Amino acid sequence: MLRRHFLAQLAALAALASIAWAVPAAPRLRAVANVNRSIAFGTITIRAHVDVPVAPQAAWGVLTDYDRLAEFVPDMHQSRLISRPGDPPRVLQRGEKSWLLLDTPFEVILQMEETPASRIRFRQLSGTFKDMQGEWRLQHYKDWMRIAYFARMEPGLLSPRVPGDAWLIEADIQRMLEAIGQEMLRRQAAQSRP
Repeated sequence: MLRRHFLAQLAALAALASIAWAVPAAPRLRAVANVNRSIAFGTITIRAHVDVPVAPQAAWGVLTDYDRLAEFVPDMHQSRLISRPGDPPRVLQRGEKSWLLLDTPFEVILQMEETPASRIRFRQLSGTFKDMQGEWRLQHYKDWMRIAYFARMEPGLLSPRVPGDAWLIEADIQRMLEAIGQEMLRRQAAQSRP
């Protein structure tokens, strides 16, 4: 009886192991960010990227899905396209960042300039920051995409400035890029299901 029970458990474990090996695990994404911050003026310069094994259309589809960005971008509570059809995209975004134990709300209206499947330039038309501009670049390699993010921001006088806060911003940017990359993977997997 004990031997039969042991063999049944062993068979169940073997079945579970074969299922686990048959389903490929989602790749672990690791974003890289480099942030420079001027102590004197508070200007923040960001250069970051994440490599994602997805097709170009999956990457582009996520980055330009302006109405759904808040569903997967950390700290973003709202994102919606506010321009009329046919006009260059303008996007309203609202959220809240927690840096140095302070909750800092933000709201921006961004003007987007799209070069399909390769680049999205953005600049702030109005909002919380004194100035904000940058771009997303999509670089296609054989089986993967490099999603690169460049930005320059002037937060204004109310932004806390302490030595070492660039590290907190780097961690925040890495988290954002990894979440965007995971959404690209999720959507590509969903499209490939029968």
